[in-house]
Amino acid sequence: MGQLDILQPSRPLITAKTAPKAGRLVVISNRVPVPTASGAPAAGGLAVALDSALKAHGGLWFGWSGKTNDMPESATSLRTFGSVSYAVADLSRRDLEEFYHGFANRALWPICHYRLDLAEYSAQHTAGFFRVNGSFARRLAKLLDERDAIWVHDYHLIPLARALRDMGFSNRVGFFLHVPWPPADVASGLPAYEELLRSFAAYDLIGFQTALDAENFIGCIEQSGSGRALGDGWYEAFGRRFRVDAFPISIDTTAFAEEARLAEHNTVVKRVRGNLNG
Repeated sequence: MGQLDILQPSRPLITAKTAPKAGRLVVISNRVPVPTASGAPAAGGLAVALDSALKAHGGLWFGWSGKTNDMPESATSLRTFGSVSYAVADLSRRDLEEFYHGFANRALWPICHYRLDLAEYSAQHTAGFFRVNGSFARRLAKLLDERDAIWVHDYHLIPLARALRDMGFSNRVGFFLHVPWPPADVASGLPAYEELLRSFAAYDLIGFQTALDAENFIGCIEQSGSGRALGDGWYEAFGRRFRVDAFPISIDTTAFAEEARLAEHNTVVKRVRGNLNG
């Protein structure tokens, strides 16, 4: 089963006439690679990984604009290129410091990478992290349809699904973590550790890069006493059921092979090969 499969409607379609219209794929990430006027998106690992999925399914990509604004909730910019719409929202300077520079990158990122020695703790930053996720959820709510399948990405936005659930949304919501997840004895050093586990449980599918990351997360759920295994990759915690699995992001092998083939005729490549005498 692929990572997107669980985000597809599970109810069989009786006929084209009686079937409900499928919703969009809605991707949420901290930064959004809005295409330029030429249609080319900004480069980046996460952008490359998601670009083809969105183009294949069509839908909406939502996240931070990369800009600060004294009135960040006043507006959300929306632009459409082909079948994909890009919605970006500003942050205030305070939100940027507490949410992004603070909790996400000074506490969560180091601990996810097993570096407790680099982690900085601040109650103000922790509160800001959850506050900004709530703000994102409110702005996203104005753009959502109940049929949309939502796919949230990376450590900055772990609480987003819980914020949407608290607002009454019951959409299918998946999450993918693009960084490692440590074992319980390391992860439990996180500020608001239980609140983060509760936030994870608001998703229907939680994806990790490696089997070890998935096993570490499952250990956190079980050792904290907040959940239990149901079998076949399904778990129950904090009153919700969700699936956990590893979905390694691969490279576009066809494109890389084509680049290598074309490089055979590149002048620089020929010169280097000649200098190395084969």
